[in-house]
Amino acid sequence: MANVVSLELFKKQCNADDFTADDTLLQHYLNAAEKHVIRYTHHTREELDEMGGGEFPDELKQAVLLIGTHWYNQRESDAQAQFHSVPNALQALMKPFRKLAK
Repeated sequence: MANVVSLELFKKQCNADDFTADDTLLQHYLNAAEKHVIRYTHHTREELDEMGGGEFPDELKQAVLLIGTHWYNQRESDAQAQFHSVPNALQALMKPFRKLAK
């Protein structure tokens, strides 16, 4: 099954659309972010597609973009620059889709 967000769109989000050297790494972050968002909701991809009227909900696509970009831009847990966590907006995007009971 294809990613819910294209690599092309993800590269634009990461400001990495003018080179290909990081494509393998970007695809890895994209895959991991998508799996993370789906796992967070306690739904299957198919259930989420159904909730979105036949395609993955736009709010969750945005969550995939935010998480993946955050991971790509802040790859190390220890750095001299101060990094910030992903904003609370991420929870606002994902929480309405979360099933409370597994």
